[in-house]
Amino acid sequence: MNLLLLTGYFLSGAAAGNLLKYCSDSTFHRICFCVLTGFLFLLAGLRTPLGIQLFFIWLFLFCIAIEAYIDYRFMILPDEILLILLLAGFLNQGMYFNSFWDAFSGVLTGSLLIGMIYILSKGGIGLGDVKFSAVLGLWLGISGILVCLAIAFLSGGIASVLLFLSGKASMQSKIPFGPFLGIGAVLSMLFSFRILSWYWSLFI
Repeated sequence: MNLLLLTGYFLSGAAAGNLLKYCSDSTFHRICFCVLTGFLFLLAGLRTPLGIQLFFIWLFLFCIAIEAYIDYRFMILPDEILLILLLAGFLNQGMYFNSFWDAFSGVLTGSLLIGMIYILSKGGIGLGDVKFSAVLGLWLGISGILVCLAIAFLSGGIASVLLFLSGKASMQSKIPFGPFLGIGAVLSMLFSFRILSWYWSLFI
């Protein structure tokens, strides 16, 4: 692939990441975020031909990164960004005639699984996480949202144990789940087929 095009992908993501200046006063965080979004845009560009679908994926990745960062810093998942993801998700489904039932099953699976944890944990999971999971299900479908949630729970569990063992968190500490949903969503969007193929190969 053309090196100039790849550079353009990275710079496009970095420029989008600069919008974080409206959410954070930290120069270090803004630089890290620009590099992250640049890398995500580049990775998506390597896997998807240049076109409308790539722009949808870029929008998805950017919104996920913003949501994850805000939840990490402020323990909140803004409804405004979720609304953008929701509307773009419906538009993406309509333009590419993706399976309605797969999208519907994804929404139902994401909202029900995290919704049950929200009810049972009595505050351990926030309502924003339920809405976030439902919107992710619209984009990822049922298999994708299952991959996303599996990665989120695994990475969240590992991070919680490490924070507890290092003394940086206690059993009463609140740890935002949005960043882990974000990690799962990104990996599922870009690599769900490979992840599922690897998983099933363990049993075949």
